[in-house]
Amino acid sequence: MTFLIVSLSHPLQAQKQLVLFKNGNAKARFAEGQYIRLVLKKGHRHAEGHIVELNDFSMITSNDTISFKEILKIDIRRQHEKSFLNTLGGFSLALGVMYIGLDRLNNITGYNNTPLSSSVWMPSAILAGTGITLMLIHPHYARVNGINYLQTVNYSSPFYR
Repeated sequence: MTFLIVSLSHPLQAQKQLVLFKNGNAKARFAEGQYIRLVLKKGHRHAEGHIVELNDFSMITSNDTISFKEILKIDIRRQHEKSFLNTLGGFSLALGVMYIGLDRLNNITGYNNTPLSSSVWMPSAILAGTGITLMLIHPHYARVNGINYLQTVNYSSPFYR
């Protein structure tokens, strides 16, 4: 019985994660089994595949073994968190919709009986359009350099999730 428990304990350990840090904060995470896209330094060759195993200085994907020092950029499209531009864009979009909504509410209540004029819908459209544009701005790739760096973490790391 003890042999069975000891032999099964290794596969039950938590899996490693590859974390992209920027200024000490986790920007993107990739776990074993996840799909990853990369651009390599030599010849700007694109590599992709499922992560099979993560080591301290390299990873084995379903297509290749890649050293972390060979990576130029990592695709982080599905790893986005809220950014300042995204928050500013949401605020601008809400402000544009509220501006035109407040004008229409004033018209319905009888406080202001003028039709919708360009002095109302033009600033509202500019605010809303700017907000949507700011919310859609996301980088596709993160460059691995002195600011952004890769590190593998396991369950004992404070950055593990």
